[in-house]
Amino acid sequence: MSMKHLLASERAWFAFAAGLGLYLCLALPVFSQEAYYWSYSQHPDLSYYDHPPMVAWLIWLGTKVFGHGALGIRIGTLLCNIGLTLTGLVLLRSFGADSVARRAWIVLSIGVPQYVVLHVLANPDPPLCLFWALSMLCLWRARDGLLGWWLCAGVAAGLALLSKYMAAFLAVGGVLVLLFDPKMRRQLLCKGPWLGVLAATLTFLPVILWNVNNNFESFRFQTGGRMAKAALTTRWVNEALVGQLGVFNPGLLLLLPFTVAWLFRKARSGDARALWLFAFGVPLPAFFLVASLAIQVKINWFVPAYLPLLLGMLLWWREHAAASFAKERWYVRLAAWTVMLVVALAPLAPLIRLVPQSKGSTWSGWDRIAAAAESHRLQLDAEDQVQGNVFLFGADYKDSAQLLRALTILYGDTKPASVLAQNVCGDPALQFDHWDPPKRHIGEHAIFVLARPDHRQEEVAQVKAFFASVEVKERVVVTALGWPILEADLLICRSYRGPFIESSVTGK
Repeated sequence: MSMKHLLASERAWFAFAAGLGLYLCLALPVFSQEAYYWSYSQHPDLSYYDHPPMVAWLIWLGTKVFGHGALGIRIGTLLCNIGLTLTGLVLLRSFGADSVARRAWIVLSIGVPQYVVLHVLANPDPPLCLFWALSMLCLWRARDGLLGWWLCAGVAAGLALLSKYMAAFLAVGGVLVLLFDPKMRRQLLCKGPWLGVLAATLTFLPVILWNVNNNFESFRFQTGGRMAKAALTTRWVNEALVGQLGVFNPGLLLLLPFTVAWLFRKARSGDARALWLFAFGVPLPAFFLVASLAIQVKINWFVPAYLPLLLGMLLWWREHAAASFAKERWYVRLAAWTVMLVVALAPLAPLIRLVPQSKGSTWSGWDRIAAAAESHRLQLDAEDQVQGNVFLFGADYKDSAQLLRALTILYGDTKPASVLAQNVCGDPALQFDHWDPPKRHIGEHAIFVLARPDHRQEEVAQVKAFFASVEVKERVVVTALGWPILEADLLICRSYRGPFIESSVTGK
């Protein structure tokens, strides 16, 4: 679908949504998880330890054009979300939805908090959601038996798998529509579905090859690694449900039971649209709600199902609720108000720059911290009179990623000094373990960058076991409008002993 196919009101809302997304991409600081995915892009590969490669490939392309700032990191994210919105519009047109429903879908693209995030933050979810939607669209077109659409559906599913492993749930939806949609079931004996599966497998081949060459560690991390910590509890269920109140939108969550029940009834009566939206929207969240009885389920894991569920909600609203309710019920009006509230508040998100970074992610001040750390590194280099005998490291992989990005911007085209993570102390550091083994740096000195130091002194005690001496050299205080928002201690660490030190302090 091109812009010329949109009605004037649809074009206006679409332009507003895209403009809001661009504004947020430019105005929001780069968060530490984004910096971690950016660090992927500095080491191009077929895949990575904890995720498939699509997010890295998109960031790599963006930074080649726009540099290492926020726009370069996020332009792929923004384009994916614009594509998701357009694909949703095409699906609604294919399902016979009226212009009111289509316009409402564009509003939902910025009225669902998690969808606002999909406009901005560079992570695996935006390409996952786009290719999930494209897989649905191509499969819907393949109902008529055209081989080209089956191949496109397979490629789209493979690209979704290259974005995030949970795209495997597309297979669940695909099996359901093949079994219960008569037009699809008749094609089981044709070559289309099987060529689609082959296309998906070939598209996903880079990740398979990477895992074969790396002892299947990514597959193991995302399956057995998570289940190894499983334990029956209601804590994760409660967190998952409460989390969806925030990221799905509480007003819309009230409408979800009505939507799912309506889709189920319509699917049983032979409505192919309802069957498809149910098949691709319900199994994933149902599985994760059950899984949350044993493992922590992150709130963003539900997001691929949002598209079919929200499209189903719009169909329910226009075809059932509007016809059945003489006057719109209070919960429908509440949902509308909560959506518009999110739209109104979204432009204020960049004010997070003023919020102190007390725990979790960090987002501001790393340019100052990196410049100060680099100054101390150069001084230590000069004292030691051995060029390149000093590396830097952070307390965790997120801090290290922020540090590496800030140093890369500081140095431009010149390669910065080595930056390691918690693997310096023998702890797993995800993808950092693949890039620069700590044992290469035995005997060297280091600058330890410790953000939020007042709450992390046990990490200083741990680091001391791995160096001959450790001393605090400087505390960097980052301020905004005169008050501190982030502090970081810079510690000089001399004569690295290696990552595998027996110590009563570390317990290793």
